[in-house]
Amino acid sequence: MKLTFLGTGAGEGYPGLWCRCPHCDYARKHGGKNLRANSCAVIDDRMLLDMGPACFDNAARFGVDLTNVTSLLVTHPHEDHLYLQQLHWRQGNDADFDLPYRDRLTHGGPRFTDLPQMTVYGNAFTMKALEDWGEDLEELHLSRREIREGESFEAEGGYRVTPVRGNHGASGFAHSYVIQHEGRTLLYALDTGTYDADMLELLKSFRYNQIVMEGTTGLNEQYGGHMCLENNKRMLAFFRENGCMAEGCEMYLTHMSTHWCPPHDWYEAIAEAEGVKLAYDGLTIEI
Repeated sequence: MKLTFLGTGAGEGYPGLWCRCPHCDYARKHGGKNLRANSCAVIDDRMLLDMGPACFDNAARFGVDLTNVTSLLVTHPHEDHLYLQQLHWRQGNDADFDLPYRDRLTHGGPRFTDLPQMTVYGNAFTMKALEDWGEDLEELHLSRREIREGESFEAEGGYRVTPVRGNHGASGFAHSYVIQHEGRTLLYALDTGTYDADMLELLKSFRYNQIVMEGTTGLNEQYGGHMCLENNKRMLAFFRENGCMAEGCEMYLTHMSTHWCPPHDWYEAIAEAEGVKLAYDGLTIEI
C-alpha cells in the first residue's frame, strides 16, 4: 500500500488561522514541513481517509489525482475531517460527456468527466451528517455504508477494513481503521483519545506494518478526547509488548495542534528520541 499524507494538522491548521504566537510565526516564516493542513490521507490514490477543507488543494500540490477514489473512510464528522462541500462539486451532467469538449463548455458545470462510484463509510454520526446535508447522493455518484466497531468489511479494490471505536466526543462518535491489503496492515487512528479495554483487545489482534496515530496535544497532557506524546509512547509500548508490530513497523504522528506541538523543525528530534516519527504534508510511505 502507498500512503500519502495530504494534511497532518489539527482543526485550526498550522499555523493557526488567527494566531501570531511563536509557533505560528515560525511556521509562516520557514514554511516547508512546518505548514500543516487539516489531517487527511490517501491509499494508492483510491481510498481517501477523511476529507478536510484543504484536501484537494494539497492533492493538486503533491501531484495526487483523487478522481479515481472509490472509498472514503470517515473517522468522524467534524468539519476538519469531513467537509461535505467537497462532495457537492461531484455534480455533472453525464449525458454531456459524449459531446465534443467545445460543446460541453456551453453547458458549464463543475465536472466534465465521468467518475467511478464512491462509497462513504462512517459511523452513525457520519451517516446522520450525510442525511442532514440533503444532497442527492445518487446524482453525485455516491453511496453510503454505516460501519460498526469490530465488524470488518470489504471495500472496493480488495481492502479489508476493521473499525475501532475511539473516545472523542459522544460514545461511538469517532473510529479508527485497521486496513489490510495484499498481506500488509495499517492502523490509521485519528481523534482517538485513549481506547477502552474492549478496543485495546481488538487492536491486539492485528500485526501492523505501519501505525499512524494522532498526536494532537503533543507536549501538553492528555485532554479532550485527543492524544499527547506521553500517551503516544504508552500506545507504542502497548503494541510492542503485545507483539503487534511487524519487522520494520514504525509509528507516525499526525493531526498536530499548533500550540502543543512545536513546529516540525523543532519537534521532529523530540519525537524521534521517543521512538516515533512525525508525518508531514506530502509525505508518502510504502507499507
